[in-house]
Amino acid sequence: MKIAKQIVTVVVLSVLATPLFAAEDDTKAFGQFQEFLQGVDQLSFEMIQDYLDQTDLTNRILSHQSVQPDVEEMFRGDFWNVIERGVLNVLPPQGSGVKGELIQFEFENGKGQACVRFRHPQHAYQFHRFELRQDRRGRLKIIDWFDSNKGLTFTAFMGEELLTAKPTKETTRKLLSINSPTDLQLFRATEIRKAIRDRQAPRFFEIYDEFDEQLKREPWIVKNAVNFAHGLKDMDRLAQAFTIFVDVFAEDPDMALLLSDFYLIVEDYEHAYASMQRFEQHFAVNEGALPAKLSALALATGKPEEAEKFAVKATTNEPSVELGWWSLLRARTAAKDYQGALEALTYLEDEFGHRLDAAKLRRDKFRAFTKLVDSQEFRDWRASRN
Repeated sequence: MKIAKQIVTVVVLSVLATPLFAAEDDTKAFGQFQEFLQGVDQLSFEMIQDYLDQTDLTNRILSHQSVQPDVEEMFRGDFWNVIERGVLNVLPPQGSGVKGELIQFEFENGKGQACVRFRHPQHAYQFHRFELRQDRRGRLKIIDWFDSNKGLTFTAFMGEELLTAKPTKETTRKLLSINSPTDLQLFRATEIRKAIRDRQAPRFFEIYDEFDEQLKREPWIVKNAVNFAHGLKDMDRLAQAFTIFVDVFAEDPDMALLLSDFYLIVEDYEHAYASMQRFEQHFAVNEGALPAKLSALALATGKPEEAEKFAVKATTNEPSVELGWWSLLRARTAAKDYQGALEALTYLEDEFGHRLDAAKLRRDKFRAFTKLVDSQEFRDWRASRN
């Protein structure tokens, strides 16, 4: 387990730099989306708001949940303030330095989609897939978007948020999947909604600990239990909540990347690998970060051939992702393909400015490099470049 953890840590935490790239099917719409992305990077809601369609968002948000009439009235009357709070909740926080990287853009006949990747610390990735359309004036509009950190679209997330605005037994009854909840279940579920609304993690778990197993398996309670436990850095609670989370969401591909991230926290690399594969196939965007991480996990779980396959995919899809080349270097080194490893070594030196001599590679935590630097292939390569 220590060796597996070391492989994941070394490969996943390698430095990378990924510039924007996209396929331009409509240059005007492409330029407008880049302006929107500037607003995202600057957390300028004024710039973001220009591209959001109030009618589309309103209809979608209210269609997701049975919101109380007075909450709906409040939402409509204070629409942009509510949306601003929601948007800032799903974007990287101010001062984090996390920027949006455009990895796919398709737009034709007034409709399209765009995919944006955010690289967080320790190379945890968040993906947004935006649904786009053109209004009658030719202006780009964002109808909705999927957020991999929530496993939901923005409008579904906002629908859930509105339900916590004024928790009552009546709205709790509509939210629960239990056919005939008892009065006690209704009371406790309503109280925990208040704790969710107020972001009170200790109060949440005070109520949660009194729940029966049926209530603990409600999807919205499951997600909050994991998130609150993670926020508190309470590993015991996280492990307990995560067990239920896995059982409830294991087959949901929208939740697969979030699931993989939680598996990594508890050092379950086999399931993290399987979940990330499921998300990559479901998300279906040709980019380099996910295959690079999959290569690291394949190595950690003793699958060198799969590790090379994903590393090649990463470097082919997006050569500018440095992590992909480190993954390729490690995969080929682990397979003792030292001649093949030279391709990655050369690219890392020429394109990313590294000086990969024997001393530096020996200091690396990836111990297989010691055999690489002792190989004749490496000695000849290094001599040719000195």
